[in-house]
Amino acid sequence: MAKKKEVLFCDYYDDWIELYKVGAIADITLKKYYQTAKVLREFCPKLLVSDFDRKEYQRLINEYAKTHEKQTTIDFHHQVKACIKDMYHDGLLKNDPTYRAVMKGTASTRSKKKKFLQLDELQKLLRSLDLSTGISRDWFILLVAKTGMRYAEALALTPADFNWTENTLTINKTWDYKNANGGFKATKTTGSVRAIKVDWQIVVQFKPVVEKLPETEPIFIEKDDLGHYKRQFNSVINNYLSGKCRALDITVISLHALRHTHASVLLAEGVSINTISARLGHADVSVTQETYAHVLDELQKKDDQKMMSVLMQIA
Repeated sequence: MAKKKEVLFCDYYDDWIELYKVGAIADITLKKYYQTAKVLREFCPKLLVSDFDRKEYQRLINEYAKTHEKQTTIDFHHQVKACIKDMYHDGLLKNDPTYRAVMKGTASTRSKKKKFLQLDELQKLLRSLDLSTGISRDWFILLVAKTGMRYAEALALTPADFNWTENTLTINKTWDYKNANGGFKATKTTGSVRAIKVDWQIVVQFKPVVEKLPETEPIFIEKDDLGHYKRQFNSVINNYLSGKCRALDITVISLHALRHTHASVLLAEGVSINTISARLGHADVSVTQETYAHVLDELQKKDDQKMMSVLMQIA
């Protein structure tokens, strides 16, 4: 058996995936980890765990960034960082090599689009929703906007997931919408299982809509004449949402951007990054910090102004 200091990092990463990720995360996410493992074998095949330090990690990130956009580099960083954090906490590394790593990347060839709504745009969208006709796409949009759920998580909602006494919603599964037969699946990660607070509009208005539905059946998925669940396509709800945005003359976004909007609005209103991270079901608060760095930068500027105002009053 090889000594710890002789273990190749790419070998350790492969074993780490099998030990901690297989069976614990969605298949689509697992495939991304396997792809990252291939990249590590290509970029640092001879890097030993004992030689891993901040400089080596930054060289790895820099090499990857030469042929990938910055956001893709950040995603790669998250996948590698998760393993390195475990190595550090297990005592295999004296220091965290990912500390203050600089994210780089090639220029994006895609057109830049705003990925979230401003608060007034969100309010305009929510006021336009028709919530008087029972289960509908409008209710689906409202729930995602008010909870920050992922698309597959929202599809998997059942009446039993709501606790009307505590005003909470438990998110503990997803819907396999990419499978023609559908079906419940585990959440993206174990950290995605969570119970979150819901507001009075959900409690007062949505409760009567779902209270007579089967407790363990998905709320938003219909069955065909044979009793089979109908196939779900995220393009359908995205097109519907885009159409509403155009009609309202607000930023045209996707359903996933409502999740970003949810987090951005909460951040702007002073909700802590830790609370938002837990609400979104992120595996680590650093994921939230990096995803919403643009909002945090704006908030820091506002805090600087407040701080200067306070200091001026002290004189």
